[in-house]
Amino acid sequence: MKLSSTFLFIIILFFGQSGYAQKTKAQLQKEKKENLKKIKQAQATLQKTSAQKEISIGQLNAYQFQINAQSNLIANYKSEIGLLENDIAQDQQIINALENDVSNLMEEYGAMIYAAYKANKGQDKLTFLFSSSTFNQFFRRIHYLNQYTEARRKQVEQINAVQEILSSQINAIEVKKTTQIALLETQLNEKNKLETLKSKEQSAIASLSSREKEIKKEISKRNKSLATLNKLIDDIIKNEIAAAAAKSKVSTASTKVLSADFAKNKAKLDWPVSGFVSRHFGISKDPVLKGVQHNNPGIEIQTKPNSSVKCVSDGKVSKVFLIQGFNRGVLINHGDYYSVYAKLSKVSVEKGQVIKAGESLGTVHTGSDGIAELHFEIWKSFSKLNPEKWLISK
Repeated sequence: MKLSSTFLFIIILFFGQSGYAQKTKAQLQKEKKENLKKIKQAQATLQKTSAQKEISIGQLNAYQFQINAQSNLIANYKSEIGLLENDIAQDQQIINALENDVSNLMEEYGAMIYAAYKANKGQDKLTFLFSSSTFNQFFRRIHYLNQYTEARRKQVEQINAVQEILSSQINAIEVKKTTQIALLETQLNEKNKLETLKSKEQSAIASLSSREKEIKKEISKRNKSLATLNKLIDDIIKNEIAAAAAKSKVSTASTKVLSADFAKNKAKLDWPVSGFVSRHFGISKDPVLKGVQHNNPGIEIQTKPNSSVKCVSDGKVSKVFLIQGFNRGVLINHGDYYSVYAKLSKVSVEKGQVIKAGESLGTVHTGSDGIAELHFEIWKSFSKLNPEKWLISK
């Protein structure tokens, strides 16, 4: 059976583009799943802190994280709807072309019947055969009738095949339109949720703004605690570098192995706790106080209360410490690199202990505001690095 060149072109176009669309849809589905997971993480924090009389910065951070994830989720739905619109437009083009093909095939079939009628001068098959003047003409007419019958059969097959594909394509476009309507309704619901979250965020900011003096005191305490922590780490690194210089070649080789192992796992390190980044590395604006900036040497990760804190890479415990504002903490040596874990309620390791990636260092501390948050840093010698560039991307 020979299909029309127009029909073949449409089929090639449809199947050539559908593979790309499916891949894109799969990617969007993955992103949507990740955003829904982030939203649940923030919701879990907010549910646990809902009984608190006063709003906290930690709760505000959870609102803002959820708003960001919610906005990304809405963008996912918008992209999905856009893909469906393109698919529906392509399907409609295919349906139009198929309908045109069916119309042309029917016209060709009608022309064939009419031509045969004229050639036979309106006679039936038997009359047409036995009106032959010679045996040669008789056999030629039999051959002609056989060819004509086969041509009609193939033409009917081709019409039926195109009509079947046309029917399937019409069903497919109806399914996509139904899916599109459902997605539009879901997107609208998610937009309403986003507006509710933004309203709660503004309420939280207003509540915190009324306690400006208190927040400024908290910021001052945190900055002093950070300075104490940074000095402690700086002194430990100085002492360890000096000690390493006096050690044997075996110790130097061990340091190089640890350093190389840590360096090769950039952007591949497992997170010390599950959760989301509530404060990022480096300079950022205060979410409440205008004109106030923070310079964070690491990141804060909000997580579930009593979560186990895990070491991100093989190393050795350089220090177990206690600093006001950051509770208990652990400093791990990874050769030329160091990882810092603070805001722990319990520590399960001790100085000098060799530790493997994934082993527990202790339990995260839960504050009086109900927020469980880990302070995490990465250093290379005396330089502070952005931990988010070293951890597996979420």
